Amino acid sequence: MKYIRIIYKVAGLKILLVAGLVLMATTARKNTAVTQKQKNIRHWWLKKVIQIVGIQLTTKGQVPQKSETALWVSNHISWLDIPVIGSEDVTFLSKAEIRKWPVLGWLTKKSGTLYIQRGGKNASQTASQNIADTITSGTDRVIVFPEATTTDGKDVKCFHARIFAPAIDHSLSVQPICIRYLDKKGNSHPKMIWGDESFMSNLFAILGEAHIQVELNFLEPIDGGKYSERKELANQARENIRECLLDVTER
Repeated sequence: MKYIRIIYKVAGLKILLVAGLVLMATTARKNTAVTQKQKNIRHWWLKKVIQIVGIQLTTKGQVPQKSETALWVSNHISWLDIPVIGSEDVTFLSKAEIRKWPVLGWLTKKSGTLYIQRGGKNASQTASQNIADTITSGTDRVIVFPEATTTDGKDVKCFHARIFAPAIDHSLSVQPICIRYLDKKGNSHPKMIWGDESFMSNLFAILGEAHIQVELNFLEPIDGGKYSERKELANQARENIRECLLDVTER
């Protein structure tokens, strides 16, 4: 049964990938900004990914309205964090290397993904300005994973403070999000932990699962304008997410 699930889901994801390419190709315009239609395609595509994989998503807390633009920050456990959080319609900040990936690089670029060149000169300032421009324009929210790596989901690593600069410089709201993957018994789902596994190995392990429950907890927003130090704001957001994560773990 496990292998039948994998075959069925892989076929579904392949069809979805082709559909995404066709839709983006027919709506893309050369040398122009990403359109709302392309953003809608991104939102639809990511929602379909979690449906095909078999994610059962539960959203808790007060989900912000589309008009409530903010800098979203979340703990980072799996590659599935992207479609799970993307199901709420938000723009992503990603490492610049993804732009060079075959197929997916083109898709992410056309769907409005923002990029940061890690280690590059003035990379943080450029990314910060792009985030601020996207949010202050009132057209989108931006999600970042301040840990800059995936974890086992049992705790939250230190947040990179520089990513919070636009929230302080432009008095933006920060929306902390706590994400948690559970098995059918309500325990932390072991297959979601990436570790030293290759992407393909982890992908097939996840596709073979019949039940993956995800909790997406939207915590109380933080007013970035009340902070003067990036580190202080980063620590506050981390502690809020960590408190929620540990509370879930101890249930």
